Amino acid sequence: MSTQLTIPSEYGYVLLTAYLSSVVGYWHMPNTASYRKAAKVPYPNAYATAAETKESKEKYLFNCAQRSHVTFLEHQPQFLITLLISGLKFPLFSSAMGVVWCVGRVVYAKGYTDPAKEKGESRLRGSRIFWLGTLGLLGGAFVSAMSITGLGAQVMGLLK
Repeated sequence: MSTQLTIPSEYGYVLLTAYLSSVVGYWHMPNTASYRKAAKVPYPNAYATAAETKESKEKYLFNCAQRSHVTFLEHQPQFLITLLISGLKFPLFSSAMGVVWCVGRVVYAKGYTDPAKEKGESRLRGSRIFWLGTLGLLGGAFVSAMSITGLGAQVMGLLK
């Protein structure tokens, strides 16, 4: 048995959204580097030590910027996979959820480095946004995969 995939004409929006996530990733690099420079944390140190962050607000904020960048890198592969799979059946929805995710990642990064909040608590605003996009894409990818494999119809047949 074979399955023929037809890429929807709107799939280009999905690809543009994937590209946008790379732009967000590239934005993180100079953003984090500016905090590194202000904190005077030399390479190859990934972070300032806990003791250093207690004595220096700049080193603390660098760690926050670095952590924000790392969490982006931890999430982006799964984001891209779910975006591309979900987009096969729901290209406009997937693109919209992907844009929500990208905006959420920037709000998360900016909030994490908000000097007015302790422990990077302002990042939570961004996490609420990007998790909305994540959950939408997880659902869309699941439904797309079930549809493409035919398992969705089989499961529905069992439930009758």
